[in-house]
Amino acid sequence: MEFVFERPELDTFYSLFAETGWNKVMKLQPEDWDTALNHQFLVLCVYEEDELIGFGRVISDQRVYACIYDVIVRKSYQKQGLGAEIVRRLVAECEKRNIYSIHLFAAEGTISFYEKLGFKIRPDSMPGMKYEPTGKERNDV
Repeated sequence: MEFVFERPELDTFYSLFAETGWNKVMKLQPEDWDTALNHQFLVLCVYEEDELIGFGRVISDQRVYACIYDVIVRKSYQKQGLGAEIVRRLVAECEKRNIYSIHLFAAEGTISFYEKLGFKIRPDSMPGMKYEPTGKERNDV
């Protein structure tokens, strides 16, 4: 396995992303991801030979805050510690750059996975919030 801090080819990434089933909800096109991948702080790809088998990215202001998104592992490689290694390497790279306020968005059912990696749920006195448009579909915005 090879861990590489560089943007993947769009078609390779989109294939991995689509495999997760996340696109059934998000309904993103390859060009949406092209823009997103061009505007992240860090991206980590994991390759087995030439196949993209894992991915994670960080969005950051490059000094104070960073947020981990889109930790994805190809289904045939899940449950082998690869997702945890992606998160550990992203966190280490943020710390190396003196960014210590590191957050993430966790998919439903993954909280215990991230807690084992040192993440904590924010207390009720400091909850995070998510904007969700009401009455409009994504394409209507």
